[in-house]
Amino acid sequence: MYISSLIIKGFRSFGERCEIPLNKGLTVLIGENGSGKSAIIDSIRLLLQEDEYGRLNALSKSDFWRPSTKGKDIVATDKFSVDCEFSGLSQIEQITYLPWLNAHTPTKASLHLEVTNSNSARKRLKRDIWAGDSRASIFEWDTYNTIECNYLPPLRDAEERLRAIRGSRLSRLLTKLEPKVSREHDQEGNKITLEKKVKDQNDELLKDPLIQLANERIRQRLLDALGDVLGQDVLILFTESRFEKILENLRILFFPRYPSQGTTTPTDLFRELSENSLGYNNLIYLATVLAELEESEEEDDSLRILLIEEPEAHLHPQLQTRVMQYIQTQANKANIQIIVTTHSPTIAAAVSLDSLVVVTRPDIDACPKVIPLSKCGLEPHQKFFLERWLDVTKSTLLFARGIIFVEGIAEALVVPELAKRVLSEHFNSKDPKSTKKCYSLEEFAVSVINLGGIYFESFFQLFRGASDNDPATAGIPVRCAGITDCDPKADEAPYEGNNCECKNHALGLIVDLQENKYCQLFYNTKTFEYDLAMESNHNLKLMCGIFLEILTTDGPIRDEITAIMNDPDMKTAREKAEDAATLLKRIDGVGKGIFAQKLALRLADPKTTFSVPDYIKRAVLWACSI
Repeated sequence: MYISSLIIKGFRSFGERCEIPLNKGLTVLIGENGSGKSAIIDSIRLLLQEDEYGRLNALSKSDFWRPSTKGKDIVATDKFSVDCEFSGLSQIEQITYLPWLNAHTPTKASLHLEVTNSNSARKRLKRDIWAGDSRASIFEWDTYNTIECNYLPPLRDAEERLRAIRGSRLSRLLTKLEPKVSREHDQEGNKITLEKKVKDQNDELLKDPLIQLANERIRQRLLDALGDVLGQDVLILFTESRFEKILENLRILFFPRYPSQGTTTPTDLFRELSENSLGYNNLIYLATVLAELEESEEEDDSLRILLIEEPEAHLHPQLQTRVMQYIQTQANKANIQIIVTTHSPTIAAAVSLDSLVVVTRPDIDACPKVIPLSKCGLEPHQKFFLERWLDVTKSTLLFARGIIFVEGIAEALVVPELAKRVLSEHFNSKDPKSTKKCYSLEEFAVSVINLGGIYFESFFQLFRGASDNDPATAGIPVRCAGITDCDPKADEAPYEGNNCECKNHALGLIVDLQENKYCQLFYNTKTFEYDLAMESNHNLKLMCGIFLEILTTDGPIRDEITAIMNDPDMKTAREKAEDAATLLKRIDGVGKGIFAQKLALRLADPKTTFSVPDYIKRAVLWACSI
């Protein structure tokens, strides 16, 4: 049994009805800040009355959706609802949750919450909770309370939550483990419990002369002050030996190195958690929670849910990867439903695509969009490819508001600098008096992603479905521009009036994407460097100069490129094409990567004159939704 679907309406940013599909094991909600991830987590906490959040006084007017702009037809809601559907109920669970079952599908059940703001002077909130298809169905709180929900907040103070206090995580874990511990028996056949061990030890310690002397001094002073008629007797005792009190006085210590096999760390080397790093304390806290969940009674078939916000807090990338891989394994192994929120590309790259659910909110007035990547219609070979290529850098595409896919490192280095010129020209032409003269892709939350090839189809598949009306296929509603080469024959040099046949098979996508609102492919006449050089004589001369800076030899190659750079500006299109082709050949010889680094550095100087090809202009403006 697990929550397979969550439906939110009117709660915080979810002004409209929104359905969030969830996985049986691990679900990772990814998205930028303010996209609605925390609202999803809090709606589950509220529905299941997780700890203190289940109380009504944890709610406020800000939890009800309200518009960011005023208008006659736009008013704040006075009601919100949270509904969830459970799937995969076993036969035992179907009996346990009988009133919750779907009338037509007995392996599914539902739970509903509706909160109404009365807007009265007393500002009281009314909450209705019911299960099954009807509000009138039988609702038993004992059944409801069998669902175990645990929450790990973001930026948590792990040291505080592990402290030896009543109800601490450590005491809860030990309480669950107690029935599973095999105990020795005394001569009378009674179990030698932890309480008995502590009591016997305390009784022995009370015989210590120091304790007896202190006890006698206090008794004597009371007797001297009050006499034997009004006086009282006293006894010094150690902490109570009741099981609960023993647990509340236990604490976790740490040592910064795990012992080698066959050895143990001496007790006196362990340190207080206050001396540990925040990240490792968070891991100790997480390990304690997982251990508690895993130690539920074997016959207890109840649903166990763990909600974790920002598990990346205080962890470096390698630890993030290890922790998420462990969480994913435990979700399946221990039959725990784990729901995680994150904006860490490292975590997004560490888990399977089927676990990822993108939460995006294009506009402050828009309801968040929730897109499971498993519903994007990926073919098996595309999924296989993406799971191996979505590294930390490429996974940033899941957090962007716009994307520019490029073929290689040269485009990845140079396109951001070209984009600054495109955007600055666009906005400054609209407002010449503006004091701001430079714009960048970062201001539009647009990422440039290097695919290392022409793998546009697999990546576009994550987004193109957002443009379809087919509910069976989903897509992330974010604009993606692909920049690619025509790639004619190597010896061909196209120019205006002398077009060449493109050999790039990725260009077949252009027809398929013609009407797509989110994916477009833009291409040149030959290759990236060639078309930059063809755009203007300024470009060609600058690029020749950069090449000569890189070239480490004297001879015919240097003479050849120097001659091109010193040629008069007045050239025919054919002559310019021949020069651009020659330069491209020489750039291939020294390496496109090092050339792109030098070119990007020169373009970073706004005083450098350089023209941007039209296909790159259109790609940049498209990705920025301009």
